[in-house]
Amino acid sequence: MDSLSDEELLLSTPTPEELGLSFREEPSGDFWVAYEPSGLALPLEADQFPLVMLLAGYSIKEHPVDSANLAILLDSIRRGQGLDMRLGGPIDARIEVYTSVNQMLAGVIVYPAQGKGKNLNREMLNTALKQAKVVRGLLDESLAELTDPATQKKLRESGDPICMLVAYGESAYNGQDAWLETLLNEIADRRPLMDDDGHIDFLELGDFPHVNADQALVRRHPPTNGKSGWTVTGKTINGRNGKDLSLKASNDTVKLAPGDNDLLLSAVAGMPVVHEKGAHIEQILKVEEVGLKTGHIRFDGSVHIKGNVNPGMKVEVSGDVKVGGIVEAAYIKAGGMIEVGGGIIGRKRSEQEIKSDDKTKVDDAYIEAGSIVKARFIQEARVIAGQEVVVQKQIMHSKVKAGIKVHLPGRGAIIGGITEAKQLIDIAVSGAPANVTTQLLVGNTAELRSKITSINNQLKQLEIQKQQLMDLVAKIKQARKAITEEKKQQILTARDTLKTKEDAAYDELKSLEEQLAEVQTARVQIRKTCHPGTQIDIDLGNFSPRNDLGKVTFFLRDGEVNMR
Repeated sequence: MDSLSDEELLLSTPTPEELGLSFREEPSGDFWVAYEPSGLALPLEADQFPLVMLLAGYSIKEHPVDSANLAILLDSIRRGQGLDMRLGGPIDARIEVYTSVNQMLAGVIVYPAQGKGKNLNREMLNTALKQAKVVRGLLDESLAELTDPATQKKLRESGDPICMLVAYGESAYNGQDAWLETLLNEIADRRPLMDDDGHIDFLELGDFPHVNADQALVRRHPPTNGKSGWTVTGKTINGRNGKDLSLKASNDTVKLAPGDNDLLLSAVAGMPVVHEKGAHIEQILKVEEVGLKTGHIRFDGSVHIKGNVNPGMKVEVSGDVKVGGIVEAAYIKAGGMIEVGGGIIGRKRSEQEIKSDDKTKVDDAYIEAGSIVKARFIQEARVIAGQEVVVQKQIMHSKVKAGIKVHLPGRGAIIGGITEAKQLIDIAVSGAPANVTTQLLVGNTAELRSKITSINNQLKQLEIQKQQLMDLVAKIKQARKAITEEKKQQILTARDTLKTKEDAAYDELKSLEEQLAEVQTARVQIRKTCHPGTQIDIDLGNFSPRNDLGKVTFFLRDGEVNMR
């Protein structure tokens, strides 16, 4: 049926009398209807029924009709079959309670009362919540709003249900596990660095981290306790306490701070290594090889290199360097010893380059140790040792300098280049049959004599200053005038300063003169063959054999090189 206007609906709607309908309200409030067919067979639709009731003096708002019963009545009217039935009645407010899956929320849907039905009150609400087992976290403000008369009136007028949250559970919280805080900012990934000109050197990855003894490494933060919660149905949710983590000194390179068992300190200097159970100190840096992967190495400690040091690489350490492979056209500087299991190889250079003092070229092999350099062989390289250079096989076309001695055991030979030691060069063979220029130098006193001259000049200047001070004191005494305490203190301080400088100069002079005397025992010892082309330099004396010599020792006597 098409929708009709209100006027059309009124005109088309038959009266109750025409339809044979009579309505009555029972004492219980139920609304009844009696139908006696009138014989007119007038049509009636559901949307016309409220108007029929109104014509009979009844409002559908005050007497709500059950839709199923209305359908039965309309069907009876169409069939002309009389009946007397309950059509509807008062409907009390109805409430549905729901909870979330985790039971942390509870809400209600309130369907408004109809007719003379009862509005929602607090007792009805509490009963419904109790039946749904919602007992904790109730929101009093929400419950009060739901049962407020103004809210109920609004619900009746709209006829629409209302939905509202009425309870919240309280979440449980797990405690935080104990954790270790790294206290070193410098522990970071080594990565290529940019220079001042904006260029990036992919071999320059920066220094390895280093700590001194008694430096803070790691702090332990204790676990926290968990917090229990509950659901709206009153079920307790247990919160887990955080797991503990003990902090211990894993070895003797670290220690717990006195009075603070949650703080780990370094016991020695070295490279810090932080792990899941704390930290320790590596005093020896271990790498497979030195190349593009590692970049240049600078480390305050010792380094062990299992393989090779590749061309163009730099290694600078305060301790020792041990290389299992070879060192090829690389730069190594160590405060202690350098030991190369293979050989040291540089690039072939001219004699002029060999004699030069340039060590900045990375493509040359430059090795400098504070104490000892050991290698299987040395070729086209520059090697400096504070004490000794020990080579198993050969030194070829290289520049080698040792603070005490150079030693090649067995059949070790030096061919070409310049080899210098302060006290002793001990080898089996020097030079080669092809008359290769090979310079062997011991007892070079040029630097010692220069230092002795400098100290003697310093002592002369100190003597002049002492005399000037003595002259000043004599003048003051001669004038017989009182001097201030400040002036007197200045004179005494000057005297003491001159005395201190003079004592230090004499001590150094004595040490240098002792070193100079040691030169008299400097020697070159060749155990098998000395070939022509070999040049022996001992202090200011020199000697070059014209023919092959057998086992021979060169030494200094009366300023000249002698042999025996």
